[in-house]
Amino acid sequence: MTEPMIDYEALIDRLHGDEPITGVGEPLRGDAAAAAGHAMLLGEYGSDKAIDRAIRTGRPRVGEAKRGPSPTVRGRIAEHDYAALEQLEVRTGKSESALVREAVHMLLQKYQVAS
Repeated sequence: MTEPMIDYEALIDRLHGDEPITGVGEPLRGDAAAAAGHAMLLGEYGSDKAIDRAIRTGRPRVGEAKRGPSPTVRGRIAEHDYAALEQLEVRTGKSESALVREAVHMLLQKYQVAS
């Protein structure tokens, strides 16, 4: 499967912004490094709770916030449909799982089982 194209120039602009790059000074260690890292994360995420959500290990649960694994649906499809799905992943930048969830939701809407 081909990885989605990343616009590195846009990424650099977003991360760098208009601020000039200046010297970094002496490296921080120990408690000072931990405090500086925590301050940086708070600036990026806004709260300790948001930081915890961002660095949580494992895949996030899909849907409501209950703990444990999300329900899994398995099925087989024709090779030409799978090839088309791979092309759609590249075109949309969405994962296979995200596209399958979207397709299931569209099907449920079609049959008026979901809103």
